[in-house]
Amino acid sequence: MLIGAVALTAACTDSGGEQQPQDHGAPQQTELRIEPGVSEPYKAKALADTKNRAIDACGLHDPDAAQKATGDQADEILPSSSGLNECDLRLHQGEFKATWTMHLEVGVSYDASRRRDDAPEKLGGMDVFVSEQERTCTVSKPIDDNYAVQVRASASVLSNEKPAKPPCEVLREYVTALAPTWQDMPKYGSGRTQPELTLPKLDPCAAAAATLDMFEDGYLETGGPMSCTARSAKLTPPQKRDKGVGRPEVTVLWTMNTNPSKLVKAGDDTAREVTVEGHKVVLSKVSFGCTSHIVWDDQVTIDQDNRTDGDELTQQIRVQTATCDNAEEIVKKILAKVGQR
Repeated sequence: MLIGAVALTAACTDSGGEQQPQDHGAPQQTELRIEPGVSEPYKAKALADTKNRAIDACGLHDPDAAQKATGDQADEILPSSSGLNECDLRLHQGEFKATWTMHLEVGVSYDASRRRDDAPEKLGGMDVFVSEQERTCTVSKPIDDNYAVQVRASASVLSNEKPAKPPCEVLREYVTALAPTWQDMPKYGSGRTQPELTLPKLDPCAAAAATLDMFEDGYLETGGPMSCTARSAKLTPPQKRDKGVGRPEVTVLWTMNTNPSKLVKAGDDTAREVTVEGHKVVLSKVSFGCTSHIVWDDQVTIDQDNRTDGDELTQQIRVQTATCDNAEEIVKKILAKVGQR
């Protein structure tokens, strides 16, 4: 099986490749807790995000099942640059001939009002909801009353072409095969995927909390299982910001991305590289403020099979701030709070 990144371990299947029910749970967990700085209106969401952050997004995929559903070859399975609660499984029919992408996200907001727009179905014994479009199909499996795991099948075809199989036909078959795994969702640290990612074991709100002393009446707002923002609760009239200055807040995201050193170019002062607490950090000016890319662990890497530059992915902490003027100081605060890898 050609998997260009996180490879499912052999222990997850028998010799015939059929998925077997098993205990994917993580080791015994202590009581779930949320950061004290989380504002009261966001505490329930923060608790749900803490639970959902433990679920191994790439571990919810099964390349063998996807191959059977599509008739194509599995190409790569990669954690997302949008957050480690997302994972893409891509399929192809050969080099430079992509066919399908299965995009999976854990912890999607999905309450009763959103479910009304989708069709309830039962796949593999699971109660799910299906949303069908011409070239894509989305299946949502509720985790609780407000959140779900979603997987979306997208066909890689030209605008005037139709997929070889209807997307929902493909996705229904795929999700049906995934049912034994989804009934007992694998957790990070369970061995379902390799290499093991360590960032999801940490709370991004713990990192953001390190910057609360920068804000008057500061509070934390969780933005999903892998994201958290620190900002001021003090209401102030809108102020005109200088060009390139972002919102007066700090947003932290756990992500997977390529080497940020590529952003640093000779003769260009928009990005610079520093070392903080032993971590490579690239501070990059962007149109809406400053983005700091912190390489969390350069020893745990994931190959991108379909990339020609051979660049590997690493776990990174992405920090968004209003400007780069104090970004290095903020990075120091964050790394001091979340500790060593």
